[in-house]
Amino acid sequence: MSALAEAKMEEGHLALASGEMRTAAEHYRSATQLDPANTEAWQALGMALVKLENLSEAIPALQELVRLSPKDQLAYTSLSLALGRAGRIKEAEEMAAKAKVAAWGGDPGRIAKG
Repeated sequence: MSALAEAKMEEGHLALASGEMRTAAEHYRSATQLDPANTEAWQALGMALVKLENLSEAIPALQELVRLSPKDQLAYTSLSLALGRAGRIKEAEEMAAKAKVAAWGGDPGRIAKG
């Protein structure tokens, strides 16, 4: 992770700890722009946006996390949560199933779309 992206992540964590979710999301977004392969930044951004109920931005951020970490249980679980909150139940259930497969060490990409 670049030093600038790491600094933005730290600023985001400090804002989060202070209850400043919008500011935290801005810092996490900056971290993803500085280091687009940083999965921790995508996870933090996605979940901050979920907490802010900004699902139209949270879902694409978490989809990027899944793209970057295709076997990560937390990535699928987080995306499932966001999709469920957006009322996209079938997609949320699909991501929840993929999270279970990942938890058992399987390949979630092998699950066919419903």
